[in-house]
Amino acid sequence: MKRLFFIFVIFLPFLAVGDTYKDAAGASQMVADSFGDIFDFFFDDVPSLLQRATAFVIVWLVKAKLYMQLEFIQFSWGVAKVMLANLNIMSQITAQMSLLPVDVRQALVDMRFFDGVNLLLNAYVTKFVMNVMR
Repeated sequence: MKRLFFIFVIFLPFLAVGDTYKDAAGASQMVADSFGDIFDFFFDDVPSLLQRATAFVIVWLVKAKLYMQLEFIQFSWGVAKVMLANLNIMSQITAQMSLLPVDVRQALVDMRFFDGVNLLLNAYVTKFVMNVMR
């Protein structure tokens, strides 16, 4: 019985209306206002609730997708680092760099050319890993 009373109190709205209704015209106005409130509930409030609920779900799904993509990129970068370590690309670059003349080698080191090549290779291998994992 307590649960029924609780449900009754929670879900049945008790309204305080500021209008004063007098005579038969007031009674009919009260009925018309009640129908207007019911109309507003079904045709304004319910669609608004559905729109807000849909927007909330879409925002949550977009956040979840972005989080998953971030985790996927981090995982791909880890796999790419392991692949680069296994291929010994930087040791190959260093070995080939020693064959260059001293002036050219120093100019490329000063321009940080080899660091740029390393970054480009890292990005390319990461992109390759991400394409393979799709």
